[in-house]
Amino acid sequence: MKVSKEILELAEKIKKYRTNIKSVKELKIKKESLEKQVEELEKSIKLLKLNTIKQNKLLDQIKELEINKKKLNLDLEKSKEAYTFVVTTPNEASNTVYGEISRELSRAKKEILISSPWITHIVDELSSFKKKDGTSIKIITRLIKEDIKKGITDLEKFRVLKDTFGADIRYNNDLHAKMVVMDNTVAIISSANLTKKGLSVNYEAGICLKDKDMVNKVAQFFNEVWKESKPLTKQAIKNVLSDKK
Repeated sequence: MKVSKEILELAEKIKKYRTNIKSVKELKIKKESLEKQVEELEKSIKLLKLNTIKQNKLLDQIKELEINKKKLNLDLEKSKEAYTFVVTTPNEASNTVYGEISRELSRAKKEILISSPWITHIVDELSSFKKKDGTSIKIITRLIKEDIKKGITDLEKFRVLKDTFGADIRYNNDLHAKMVVMDNTVAIISSANLTKKGLSVNYEAGICLKDKDMVNKVAQFFNEVWKESKPLTKQAIKNVLSDKK
């Protein structure tokens, strides 16, 4: 039986159609597979981004911790410098009351506050502090006849302090605090009077402060005592020497 040309062509078209349907199905399957892969990839990218954000946050936190650590180390070093234990001893010592006072007085530029019941030293140590406008030396001490006779209060030193350095001196016979404050940045507090024994012979102890808040408190206390003290005038000295009140 002879098959017509039209039937053969039709059969070929059907064959091709079936092949195309199969290809379409395969392509659809591939497409679905690719879409799933893309979806999984997008999820992975999102997770990666989240992990990256978390990682960056962690890195930022680590950097912040490192900065804080450095700051704490600096604060620790500053705190070590802010408080220095000082002594007076007849033996050799590295940090002495006299050494710290002399060194800090030589650096003072504007203001010196001195509180000591008895003063026979601290004149030569002020030689680098220039008497000029804007500078100030305030001294609080005691003024008792027996102390003058014993030589633990030196009136000549007071005269030099006033005439040479322009010191403003007041006396308060209830005074027992021994302090020296320079430019409101350094304060030396100790058990040592500003006498030869206090600065070189006795066993004394104290502290040198460079912490701003603490130095301010020392200066504030000095100023409170200052307000309650009397000017050390020639008349006041005469009155004490003649037992007048």
